[in-house]
Amino acid sequence: MRVVLLDADDVRIRFEAACHRLGDGEARRAFSMALNKEGRKAYTAHRRALVKQTSIPRPVVTAAMRFDSARRNRLETRITGTGRHLSLSVFKPRQFSYGVRAKVWGRPQTYRSAFLVKGYGNEAFKRAGKARLPIERLWGPAVPTEMLRDEAVAVWQDHLPSVDAEAKRLIGLMIGGHRIGSLR
Repeated sequence: MRVVLLDADDVRIRFEAACHRLGDGEARRAFSMALNKEGRKAYTAHRRALVKQTSIPRPVVTAAMRFDSARRNRLETRITGTGRHLSLSVFKPRQFSYGVRAKVWGRPQTYRSAFLVKGYGNEAFKRAGKARLPIERLWGPAVPTEMLRDEAVAVWQDHLPSVDAEAKRLIGLMIGGHRIGSLR
């Protein structure tokens, strides 16, 4: 699944103007540096929002997400999320007489008639019918699907205008004759 959250026409017009002033190579360098700086800030904010929104532990979110930097030949940054739905055992479930409780999606959730099986890593199960067997495992959120919901997407979109401001700042410095950091 690919989600594009930036209006390319406005950025393209500014990029063409910068190419005319600085030359293609230096303009690409300035834009890729701006994309990387603001993209990393958005990546951090996106991870924090995802942890708050889903209650997934921070190390699990960090392991499931990846940031791909912009380069001169590819003027885009990517945040990629991988993984399947997480088991309820990740959310520290607790067994009660009425079922199981775990903090998922930012608030305590009650799973009626569910039970924990310690021998399977404290996994939560629920009976599929009236008989003792079969049973089915209960699942929580998945990082890739939660990346495109609610607060996490709003945080990502809030950082988009700052890419334009950072690119203008770097281009202004370059036109003024200042040397800026190197890029791969």
